[in-house]
Amino acid sequence: MPTLKCPSCDIPLQLTDTTWHCDNGHRFDRARRGYTNLLLAQHRRSRSPGDDKAMVQARTAFLDLGRYQPLADELLNKLPAEPDGDWLDLGCGEGWYSEQFASQLGAEHGVGVDISKFAIDAAAKRNKQVTWLVASGARLPLFDECMQRVLVLFTRLFTDDIARVLKPGGELIVVGTGENHLMPLREALYEDVRQSGFDAGKFLDARFELIDSEEVQFEWTPENEQELQNLLTMTPHHWRAKPSAKADIGKLAGKTMPAHFVIQRYRKQ
Repeated sequence: MPTLKCPSCDIPLQLTDTTWHCDNGHRFDRARRGYTNLLLAQHRRSRSPGDDKAMVQARTAFLDLGRYQPLADELLNKLPAEPDGDWLDLGCGEGWYSEQFASQLGAEHGVGVDISKFAIDAAAKRNKQVTWLVASGARLPLFDECMQRVLVLFTRLFTDDIARVLKPGGELIVVGTGENHLMPLREALYEDVRQSGFDAGKFLDARFELIDSEEVQFEWTPENEQELQNLLTMTPHHWRAKPSAKADIGKLAGKTMPAHFVIQRYRKQ
């Protein structure tokens, strides 16, 4: 299990029974499900930051259909065949990808972090050996240069803290969406569809060297309106699109839906 850092005083945390504690007397109880909330109240912008319960349930229902398994398979192909150190899934959500990373990289070496307590609660159901934490990506409760690998899928890049926790020569894997991703859905939601592909290099700096960049594209057919509504709820379009447009996406059921992702790998200098 990776060593955790007290979010209050930055010294090591120790686990006794179901409580994490440090020598300065700060204590953090581990929830019955197996995760720990290390997000201090003064570091929250709202009472319950991150994805709400409905968003987590929608994403879980969609991902459990296996529609994005080709992306997960390609990511697994880029990981070592044997565990080679501690790893972090930053913005892990409900843990669908994390669980697959754990099967290859070793669950006991893994940390899943998300700012949403609902997401981490769902993730903790998937694997009891991964260290699941409610925490901010800008204030990771991890020590300097402790991670061999950091994975960031579809979430904000906290460049400074990622650089801080990665070992020299450690690997950062970032996944974003490509120009054609969910194009029929986007065309149904907006009159003017923006074409923009993801590039992590816009957010990183000289501390990271690009190893390779790959586009992954495939198609599937949504079976019904509920699947489409779950898909919509787990994307930013859920917040941006007009209610009238969102209510009409059931017409896309039974029609081909393209997925387009960009996987970029970086090495910390």
